[in-house]
Amino acid sequence: MSAQKTYPICFDGLFRQNIVLTSGLVTAPVIVAATTAERAAILSLSFFMISYFTILIGRIVPRRIVYTVRIIIYALIAAAVFIPTALLVNMLFPDTAPSVLLYIEILVVNSLVLAKTESRFYLIPYSSMAIDSLVYIAGFAIAAFAVGIIRELLTLGTFFSAHISDPIMPAAKSPFFGFLLVGSFAALCRYYYNCRRERAEKAPDIERRGAEL
Repeated sequence: MSAQKTYPICFDGLFRQNIVLTSGLVTAPVIVAATTAERAAILSLSFFMISYFTILIGRIVPRRIVYTVRIIIYALIAAAVFIPTALLVNMLFPDTAPSVLLYIEILVVNSLVLAKTESRFYLIPYSSMAIDSLVYIAGFAIAAFAVGIIRELLTLGTFFSAHISDPIMPAAKSPFFGFLLVGSFAALCRYYYNCRRERAEKAPDIERRGAEL
C-alpha cells in the first residue's frame, strides 16, 4: 500500500505571499479604508467571513464544470455570504461599518476566492485547504491591522479610540499615505525573502569550499 501524501502547513500566506502585498483587488480596501484599528478589524472580519466560507462552500462545485463558469459561481457564493457579513459588521460596529461597507463589497471579488481557489486550495485535501486558507486570511489581518494602527496613531493619536498622544501627521489618513505604507511593507518583505534566498543559495558553496580546505 502506497504511503498517503501529506501536506504540511505552509505559512507563506502570512508574509511572503501576503494577499494584501501581492494583490491589487485586496490592496485597495486596506489602502483606502484601513485608517484606524477599528476599521481594520471590520475589514479583517469581513474578509474572513466572505473568503473562508466561500472557499469552503465552493469546494463542492463539480470540477467538470467549465472553469469560467466555476469562477462565476464562486463570485455568486461570495455575494451571498456578503449579506450576513454586512449584517454582522453593522451590528458589531454600527457607527463605523456604514463608511466601510463599499470596500467590503469589493472583497466579494478578491483574488483569494477567484484565483487561489483554483491554483492552490482546491488542489490539496479539504482539511489542509481549511488551514491553508486561514493562513492567508491571517496574513490579510496582519497587514490591515499594521496599516490601520499606524495611521490611527499618526492621524488621531489614539489606539482603538483610546488616547495615546497628540496627532503627529493628520495627512497619514489619506489614500496616498496608505499606498506608501503598503508599498513599503511589500518592499521590506520582498527584500527580506530575497536575502534569505541568496543566503540559502550561497550556503552549499560555502560548505563545499570549507570541505576543500
